[in-house]
Amino acid sequence: MQHDDRRPPGYRHVGHLHTGEDDDLGAVVLPLLRRAVEAGDRVVLACPEPLDRVLSGWWGAGDEVSVLPAPGHLDTRPAAGVAAIAALVDRELPDDGRRLHLVTAVREPGVGWAGSMQTEALLNHVLADRPVDQLCLLWPTQDGGGGDPGPAELARTTHPHLLTAAGVRHNPDYREPAAVVAELQRRTVPDPLEAGEPVLALLDLEDMRTLRRSMHRVLADSPLDEESAEDFVLAIDEIVANAAEHGLPPVDVRLWCGRDRMLCTITDRGPCFDDPLAGYGPAHGDMAVGGMGLWLARRSVDSLVAAPSEEDGSGCTVRLAVNAC
Repeated sequence: MQHDDRRPPGYRHVGHLHTGEDDDLGAVVLPLLRRAVEAGDRVVLACPEPLDRVLSGWWGAGDEVSVLPAPGHLDTRPAAGVAAIAALVDRELPDDGRRLHLVTAVREPGVGWAGSMQTEALLNHVLADRPVDQLCLLWPTQDGGGGDPGPAELARTTHPHLLTAAGVRHNPDYREPAAVVAELQRRTVPDPLEAGEPVLALLDLEDMRTLRRSMHRVLADSPLDEESAEDFVLAIDEIVANAAEHGLPPVDVRLWCGRDRMLCTITDRGPCFDDPLAGYGPAHGDMAVGGMGLWLARRSVDSLVAAPSEEDGSGCTVRLAVNAC
């Protein structure tokens, strides 16, 4: 098999199953990054400890290598994690046409391996046009468990290229982001909280003020802190507004409050939007123009999934969930 040295103009996502030993880094990862430095490209190491100390020890004062804190939000919401990496890339990308080589790491993610799989899949969509090589270091010793995919499946599924002892190779098991995200979202429908009675049901909703007052009243006694409750209401408000504008009435809103998790469903009778990648990047970047409700909503909750509300595929239910911890 020939070494894959092609450099596409856009994003190149490379996964590496790290053994956890420093020898693996020196023998496999270092040569790849050293070639990037020698080619004049910019290298940014954005890994958690202790990886950052090991990696930073490789470079001399003359090498264009920056060591930065790991991007924030990677252990929280996928939409927020993707936004954090995109912001880092846009901030560090050279403005002279050179490529950026970014090194990140995933180890025992707080969102679970399924959450990290969604994040890694979405990066292929959101960063597609950026001239970036991102190397993701993944720990294979951690078992996903309980149906969670685990790091080996994460590497195979979401990285078009894999780094091995023999170099960077094309990954034949890579799957397109839309298919990965759609499959992960289907696993969450219906939500287990829906088996119980909702604490709030607003049917054929017409007054947005009633929605906001009712939500704030119920959430005041929930495990959510004030900021999280405000974000949750913002997301619900945006999705209800979308349903009223683009769907068909009536619009029904239901809320469930678990011990450590809240769920809200918004249902209308119109067709369901079927693009699982919609709303993971700002539509245009101008908040005054509008059209960014779905993007705002995704950033404000832990999960947002749209699915047909009836067995025949009619109607649309959007499920918004937020964790209390």
